[in-house]
Parts: sequence; C-alpha cells; structure tokens
Amino acid sequence: MFLGDIENLAGRPHGPTCTDVKAIAAAVHKTFGHLDPQCVLACAHCNAPAVWYHWSDVRYLVRSGKNGADSRLIQVVEDERVAERFGTVIIGSSDKIFTWTAAQLASAGVYVIAAYGKQISNKLRLAVHETVRLPIDWKSLGGTAAGDVGEEQRSA
Repeated sequence: MFLGDIENLAGRPHGPTCTDVKAIAAAVHKTFGHLDPQCVLACAHCNAPAVWYHWSDVRYLVRSGKNGADSRLIQVVEDERVAERFGTVIIGSSDKIFTWTAAQLASAGVYVIAAYGKQISNKLRLAVHETVRLPIDWKSLGGTAAGDVGEEQRSA
C-alpha cells in the first residue's frame, strides 16, 4: 500500500502543480511499481483537481486545514485494518506526524518504507525500516520545490 501526502511530496507552499503530480506519479511507479501497491492519495480541497486529473487509478482523499491530508491518511491506517491487510506500507511523506503510525505498523509486523521528495524528518527516518528518496528532477520541471532554493534565489 502506498499512502501519499501529495502536497508534502511536491514540497511547494501552495500545493502541487499538474506537472509536479505527473512527475511524482511517475517516480512512485518507477520506484515501487514492482510491488503493485494500492495507492491512496490525500490533499487539500484546493489541490484536488491537479491531483485527480493527473494521477489515475488511485483512491483520492480530501481534507483541508493544518495536517489535513496527513490526518486523513493516518485515519485510513487506523480505521481500515491496514496492518492486517498489507505486508508492506509505503508512506509517501517526510512529515514527522507519521512517526507514531509508522512505528505502530512496524510493531505489527508490517515492512514500512518512507518515500520522500527533498528531505525527511529524523523521527520518521528512525521509525521506518527503509527510506527512499523519489527520483524526481525538480529543476527539469521548470521550478523548484520548497526547501530547494536555487542559487539565483539566494543571491537575489
């Protein structure tokens, strides 16, 4: 199972662009496609069109507000017996809010992977079995994600 916080993976302050969503979807498929994971994506209401129209064959969840997408994905793990149904869970986020959820899944015998875009919380890194930086070339997408300030922006 892949649980993706698409806004976190894009790393932009105002949500992912359509191009971001396509690139993230391609990177997730390239990296984890051999596992054929059931994909569940969460985002804020305002970002839903970019996600829904550019990443198909996934389950979409929406919740706005602080940690809205994160909370919705955590709710899936808690309410839908994920630990009983899946041997591997990939958390597509770098947020430390997933630390407790990752630790609970791991203690239940689930192999937990954290997939991230730019950087990852140290607490989450310690709670999972494996971390994977998704192979996304942000600069070729015509922009930079948050946390990837280019030299031209630093010197301005």
